[in-house]
Amino acid sequence: NADFSGMRSIPPELYIDEIKHKTFVEVNESGTEAGAATSITMGVRSVEIPVDMLVDRPFFLTIRDDDSGTILFMGEITNPEN
Repeated sequence: NADFSGMRSIPPELYIDEIKHKTFVEVNESGTEAGAATSITMGVRSVEIPVDMLVDRPFFLTIRDDDSGTILFMGEITNPEN
């Protein structure tokens, strides 16, 4: 029952669909390396049109704001088999 009206002032209302968090820690003779990433998928309460996407090779992706050109998200698919 969270209120996301500050993020979107017009209907349909938003909801959180999925949250993923991935971390790693590597410790070896050279030192320690650690990292973390969180992604949140938000949706709107309306009928969604399903999209089929075949991912059969590694690729790099970005989500960029059209107005400012700012990259909002970067990711890569390294092993589409998994």
